[in-house]
Amino acid sequence: MTCCSAGIEQGTFESLAGHWQQILEDSAEPTFFDSQTWQKTWWSEFGNDSELQLLMVRSESGDVNMIAPLMIDGSEISFLGSTDLVDYHDFLSRDRLSSTCIQSLVSAVSEMSEIDTILLQSLPGNSPTITQFREEAENAGWQVDLEQEDVAPRMDLPASWDEYVSALRKKDRHELRRKLRRLEAAGEVKHVELSDPDDIESAMSDFMRLHRMSTPDKNEFMTAEREQFFCKIAIELAREGITRLCFLEINGVREATSLSFVSGEVRYLYNSGYNPAQSKLSVGLLNHALTIKSSIESGHRVFDFMRGNEPYKYHLGGVDRQVFALTAKRGSAAQAN
Repeated sequence: MTCCSAGIEQGTFESLAGHWQQILEDSAEPTFFDSQTWQKTWWSEFGNDSELQLLMVRSESGDVNMIAPLMIDGSEISFLGSTDLVDYHDFLSRDRLSSTCIQSLVSAVSEMSEIDTILLQSLPGNSPTITQFREEAENAGWQVDLEQEDVAPRMDLPASWDEYVSALRKKDRHELRRKLRRLEAAGEVKHVELSDPDDIESAMSDFMRLHRMSTPDKNEFMTAEREQFFCKIAIELAREGITRLCFLEINGVREATSLSFVSGEVRYLYNSGYNPAQSKLSVGLLNHALTIKSSIESGHRVFDFMRGNEPYKYHLGGVDRQVFALTAKRGSAAQAN
């Protein structure tokens, strides 16, 4: 499919809803961040005084071939969603290998005289947008800087739990088995996975409790505004069959938790928490391990630990994928800096 541009238009969440869903269904590996539910919910909670720019590129036949969910804050245009809550960003495109839509988008932004900075954060390292946007922006006279922003470990999942455990490094395999045996000796152990919206709504208070008590940094991170967003998005995406809320219970008490989202054959581990008083039982790591087991049994192809280089991700088999930030400045703005 060729993304020949007949022009760029500005839409709304409502007017783009059908096109948005169709592009997601045609995409190779869309994330839950790409869903209109996520973008619309984030915007309603955190858009503040920014200006919404939902741009769409049409083909010559009239089809919408790309949607660019953007916002303007002063003289800067960027993706919707900041890096504190969004791990991956990209444009929604029917044909990611064609740069014609990107060229049209760069031309449209270049005509916005008030914009002197384009900030595209959280681009996965395998995204064609990185090279395409950089090339088209430089051709249009922008000065472009690309830097690695973070890493996001992930792994391909085998067909069975035994295959997964056997594929771990020898030391990690031994440690996982030892920790599972120790956990089983501690009492009645149960791994609970919730997907029903009502069940998730009822259990989010337990998620928040365990998240906050995990570390001082997590407690500081979970502001009242972020808690409201977490609860709202978990329930909204549960209505679409995307949310998974897991708990590790010991003798009927919830000691560890994780919130993840499923898009296609990929499971994304979004956030988690555990009771530090049970750290000797490695409840946080083992909750993740049992969540991976659930993913394998559900037929998921990839388990994505998402941004951050926490050691447990590598002990459980994660392999780094880089995440990049692309910044483009007009010639005069770049010289001024």
